[in-house]
Amino acid sequence: MTEESIEHRIRVAIGKAFHHKHQTGTGTVDLDNIASDHGVSEDQVKEQIAYLKKQNVIGGPMASEGEQVANVPISGFGEYQLTEEGLAWAGAGYNYL
Repeated sequence: MTEESIEHRIRVAIGKAFHHKHQTGTGTVDLDNIASDHGVSEDQVKEQIAYLKKQNVIGGPMASEGEQVANVPISGFGEYQLTEEGLAWAGAGYNYL
């Protein structure tokens, strides 16, 4: 069994938060909490969200915009959600992308 990278563990935490939000229709994706749980900065969590967006696992209002616009910070990620690929990823147990 291979050891999971910190990046993958952060992605799983993000995926679980978005999946919970999808299932319940409530809650927020708390970047600060994910960062603190993994001993990383909030910027590192945002990097993994950007990675998941590039993999078409997370979609949202700026999903089709250019890189310059897509990286503009927003307050919370309330309008972002798992895509169909993201839901399949969650259903498969958050395997490596």
